[in-house]
Amino acid sequence: MNDSRTLVFLFVFLMLSLQMFLSLLQIKLYQKTVKEMRGSGLLGIGQRKGGVKSGEILILSYDRQNDRVISCQSLKGLTIFAKFKKISVYEGLSLSKMRELGIAQDTKDLKRYRTKHPYNPDILSKKKGALIQAVEAIEHRLKQDGTAETKKTQCLPDPG
Repeated sequence: MNDSRTLVFLFVFLMLSLQMFLSLLQIKLYQKTVKEMRGSGLLGIGQRKGGVKSGEILILSYDRQNDRVISCQSLKGLTIFAKFKKISVYEGLSLSKMRELGIAQDTKDLKRYRTKHPYNPDILSKKKGALIQAVEAIEHRLKQDGTAETKKTQCLPDPG
């Protein structure tokens, strides 16, 4: 009886250790992908937890001078073996077009939730689709940068 408990405990310990190791590999993959995309423009990152369905992490790179998406990568899946995949459909689109697509995807992905709680851009919530979260993150950063620029110009002394 004691040997069987020890074997069960050992098996559970090995499975948890394996899960931790594979999760660590996935975290490293995420960090590597973010690092690669960081220099290309403003990054917006969104996530949608899956629960029973597959979750998603979406990383969007945006060029503010040309108002276009430079790159987009998505990690979607149920297991820790999922990899980031490039989504070239979004490349070259403006931020306003991405917002439209994000709201449409959010409505589709969270159909049941949206019937009770309509989409509201003013509410910061994790109960949004990954694409709209990424777009909102970029918009928030642009607003912050605009506010910082306004404050800088207001604080500068008059050259005259």
